[in-house]
Amino acid sequence: MTAGTHILAGILVATLLKLPVLPAAVGSIFPDIDVGKGLPPPYKRNLLNSHRGITHHPVIPLCLLLLVFFLRMKGFYGVSVYLLSFTVGYISHLLLDVLNPLGIPYKFSYYPRLTLKLMKTGKLGEIFVILLLISTLLAAVSVEDFQILGFSFDGKLVHLIKNLVEEVCR
Repeated sequence: MTAGTHILAGILVATLLKLPVLPAAVGSIFPDIDVGKGLPPPYKRNLLNSHRGITHHPVIPLCLLLLVFFLRMKGFYGVSVYLLSFTVGYISHLLLDVLNPLGIPYKFSYYPRLTLKLMKTGKLGEIFVILLLISTLLAAVSVEDFQILGFSFDGKLVHLIKNLVEEVCR
């Protein structure tokens, strides 16, 4: 999936869970910090030297969730909310990458990988996912005001965006 698709998914999940949007957007692209192709041959790909390696392993968001619960228990509620938002964005990234043929690692090696092999990055399948994410986001936004970093936009902005989307889709 492209960065835009990942960001859109992170924003959607944060909106649905009523979490801050910006940390989720950052979390949704964070796993791709390993964007390099890895070491050239004759080196074998492993979790530490290639794209969709360790940063795409499900153990990372699990550790982040444990940290969220620890912070809440210690009374750091504000920080834990932002970390939770980052984490759900991170999880949305991994879930979208499972749709791709390369998938994500689920053991402590590069292979085997968890994949549904439903679509390739930048192809028609991804466009379908984008449209599904946008329509779900618009439905969620119409129910309640959209919040970015604590700033609320009134329903007029929501109606303006919906009208623009309807005009483009006609």
